[in-house]
Amino acid sequence: SIIKVALEDFHPLSFNAIRFTLASIVLALAARTRAGRRKPDRKDLVRLMALGVLANCVYQLFFIHGINLTRAGNAALILGATPVFTTLLSAWRGHERLGRRAILGVAASFLGVSLIVLGSHRTISFAGTFLGDLLIFSCTLLWPIYSVGLRPLSVKYGSMECTRITMIAGTIPLVMIAIPSLLSQSWDRVHVAAWGGLVFSSAGAIAVCYSIWNYGVRRLGNTRTAAYSNITPVISLLVAWVVLSERPLPGQVVGMGIIFAGIYLTRLDQMTELPTGTGV
Repeated sequence: SIIKVALEDFHPLSFNAIRFTLASIVLALAARTRAGRRKPDRKDLVRLMALGVLANCVYQLFFIHGINLTRAGNAALILGATPVFTTLLSAWRGHERLGRRAILGVAASFLGVSLIVLGSHRTISFAGTFLGDLLIFSCTLLWPIYSVGLRPLSVKYGSMECTRITMIAGTIPLVMIAIPSLLSQSWDRVHVAAWGGLVFSSAGAIAVCYSIWNYGVRRLGNTRTAAYSNITPVISLLVAWVVLSERPLPGQVVGMGIIFAGIYLTRLDQMTELPTGTGV
C-alpha cells in the first residue's frame, strides 16, 4: 500500500505526526470557507477535544504499535469486529433502536470479512502476539466510542466543524509524543515516493475520509456507517485484481457477497435515530 511504502523511509510516529498536521491544516482551511458555521459552546468543545485525543492520538498510537506486534491476518480479523461494537454501543447509548435486519446485517459483514481474511491464506495465530492483538482489539473499542460520542455533536454543529476540532485536538499531543522521532528522523533518506505517500494519506486518507465518515455518522447513523467500513477489504481485493492481476479466491468472493448483503440488510432496517441537523 501507499502508506507501507512511505513507512519504509519514515519512522511511524514521525509519519503520523506530519500527516495529521497536514490534515489539520487542510480541514482548517476547508472549514473557513463554510458560511454560517456554528462554534461549539465550552462544554461541547471540551467533549470534542476529548474525542479528538481519543481517536486521533490514542487510537493512532495503539494502531501503529499493534500492527507492528501482531500479524496482518490477526489485525484484519480483529478490526472487522469494529461495526459490531459500534452497533452495541450505539444501542446502549440510546442513539439507535435496532431491528433484526440491522443486527443480522452487522453480523453478516463481520462474517464476510472473516471469509476474506481466512481465504487469503494469511497466517492467523494468536500465539506470541498477545500485546499486539490487545492493542488492535482496543482500537475496535476506541473507534466506536469516538463515532457514537461524536454523533449528537455532529447533528448540533455539523460534521465539518466537528471533524476540524477533533483533528486539531488529537494532532497536538500526537506531535508532542513524536518529537523524539521527528528529531532523529533521517530526512535525507526520505524518497520522493514516500513524500508523495505522506501527502496523499494526509489529504486523502485522513482529511477527506474522516470528513466523509463523520458526515455519514450524522446522516446515516452509527450502525449503517460502521457497516460500510467493512468494504475496505473488498476494495483491496478488487484493486489487487485490476492492478496486480491477483484474482480473488472463491472463499473471498463469497465473503464479498456476504459483506454487501450485510450492508443491504442494515440499510433496510428501520432504526430509531437521533434527528438530523442542518449543518454539514
